[in-house]
Amino acid sequence: MSAQHAAPAAQPLRPARAPTGSGVIGFVGPVLAVLTIALGLVLVRDALASAGVLPSDGWVLTVLAAMNGQTRTGWALAGGIVAALVGLWLIVIALRRRRRKALWLRKAAGVGIRPRDVARLARVAADDVDGVLDAKATAGLRNVNVDVRTTGDPYTRDRVREVVTARLAALAKPPKVSVRARPSSSTSGGTT
Repeated sequence: MSAQHAAPAAQPLRPARAPTGSGVIGFVGPVLAVLTIALGLVLVRDALASAGVLPSDGWVLTVLAAMNGQTRTGWALAGGIVAALVGLWLIVIALRRRRRKALWLRKAAGVGIRPRDVARLARVAADDVDGVLDAKATAGLRNVNVDVRTTGDPYTRDRVREVVTARLAALAKPPKVSVRARPSSSTSGGTT
C-alpha cells in the first residue's frame, strides 16, 4: 500500500518591479567616484611626502600652512553655504524617484515593454493598413508619432490612427497616437 502525498498549493508569483533608469544619480555617482579617487591620490602623495619618499612637502600641508592665520572672510562663508547646498542637492537626487523605462500591459501583471518596442508595434500596425506604402514610428512614454507615406487616399491617416490605437490598447496607459500622412508623389500632409 502506497501513501499518496498531496502537493502543496502553488502560491502565485508577485509581479516584477517596474524597470527604471538610474536617473541623475547615474551621472553624479561616477563624478563623485572620480573625485574620491583624486582625493585618495592626493592623500597618498602627501603620505609619501611625509614619510620622506618624495622630496617635497605634501600639498595638504602647504595649503594648511598658507591658510594659517587667515581671518574669516566672506568667501569662506559663501563656500561653506555652497558646499552645504550641493550636499543637500545630492541627497535629494539620490532619494528622488527614478524615471520609468517601460509601459505596462493591462492584463499581465509585471509585464512591460520599452518605448522602442511600442514604436515597432505602431510601425507594423501602420504598415498593415491599406494605402500605406511606408511607415516610420517613434515612441516615448506618453506619445507615439507615426509618419506614413500613402497612395493618396485622404482617409488613410484616420485608419492608421485607429489601427495603431487599437494595437496599443493592451497597454495600461496607452500613449497618445499622432499620425502624419504624406502622399507618395508630394511632401505635403497633415498632422493631428
